[in-house]
Amino acid sequence: KQIGKKRLASMPDRVTNSIHLDGGGLALRPTVINCMEEEIPDMNGWWKKWKSFMFKDVLSLPKRDGQSMKKVPFEMLQRIMRSKYPEITVEEEEISIPLQTVCLAIFDSILVHMLNQVAASSWQPIRRTVCKALNKDKDKKIMSILKNVYGDADILFLQETSSAFYHNITRDAAFSTRYHIFSPKSATGKRDQNSLILVDKSSFLKEKGIEVTEAVLQYDKDKSAAPGDLLVISIQTSAKKRFLLASFHGDTNGLATIPIVSAVLQAKQTNFPDHLLIMGLDANTYRDHTNLYQGVKEFNQFLSSKGITSCWGSDPDPHSPTTCNARTYLQPQLNKAIGKDEKFTRGDLNLKDWIIFAENEFRAYNTTKDNTGSQTYVDNMVFPTLKFPSDHAIVSTTLFSAAGGEQSDKCLLG
Repeated sequence: KQIGKKRLASMPDRVTNSIHLDGGGLALRPTVINCMEEEIPDMNGWWKKWKSFMFKDVLSLPKRDGQSMKKVPFEMLQRIMRSKYPEITVEEEEISIPLQTVCLAIFDSILVHMLNQVAASSWQPIRRTVCKALNKDKDKKIMSILKNVYGDADILFLQETSSAFYHNITRDAAFSTRYHIFSPKSATGKRDQNSLILVDKSSFLKEKGIEVTEAVLQYDKDKSAAPGDLLVISIQTSAKKRFLLASFHGDTNGLATIPIVSAVLQAKQTNFPDHLLIMGLDANTYRDHTNLYQGVKEFNQFLSSKGITSCWGSDPDPHSPTTCNARTYLQPQLNKAIGKDEKFTRGDLNLKDWIIFAENEFRAYNTTKDNTGSQTYVDNMVFPTLKFPSDHAIVSTTLFSAAGGEQSDKCLLG
């Protein structure tokens, strides 16, 4: 469990499991827990393939400026910061890259050995069937839902998107015609989890839009956000209203959420006082608050103390989740693994996704959540499913000016 809490296997898995290549395609680490189609041989054969992939294979990775860069997968590993993952000791942070490498090798080898012992002839065909159902065309499914079900949204906040997703959405005629698409300058294919903001071209002026993430992060003294997690833009509408829009993906325990929201609020007050604030975030908030997990009620109390409210109203229900999933043991965060019979008692059923704004600027109307891709939410249904590819529900709301008057913007958090 300590390995799981310290992210010593999950962090290197995140960046080397399925690596997006320049020009399309994936480089897949030899492991049980991805969609590698090639058969994994016996332990000796697997070990040779694993070492070659991690330390010898030179990959061409995409960059946002259209150029490619070449890296060996080992070079993509990142230092695990104690400021974000407090379970890590000072000494472990110093050696976190080689320590991750060892833990990842041990983790992968155990799974290969275990499955070859208990289901040698069947586990790889089963894996191929599952991958075909859940992983193939995932981005296409997401884009189809956004286009066909939520195509009337004026603002879309997306989190944890890959470089390949950004590549696909910017080249899709329906999106490029309807939306200005913003991605963070800090976006990296190395970690490959980036926040995006899409704004309606008929309402917002691209030439009046600029990324201001760095202006916000100067107020985050603890450096809580990983590269790509936060995107903030300043943009003006055709009606000459100025907006500060922010999309944020919080850390697993939600401990970075309040520091980052505080930084956004400080930037609004100091740098952008004439801007209207809307922020869509995966806050990673939980039913119960502890010193290790950010609670829903405590986060809402913080918002209220700052004059901020959310699409969930003044008293959000911690038992109305936007996630419903449970991790098996075939994944690297073993501290989160549970048995099938415990999926609703120990699984991740939490209100994690929020659209927040100043209570003196907007009021929310008709907030919905969706875990089907058809504007409905099914309680006690584990997702992602074969039809809905995300492990977070889509949250949608319509905002009106708090001062009264006509309808403002329909916002969508994905």
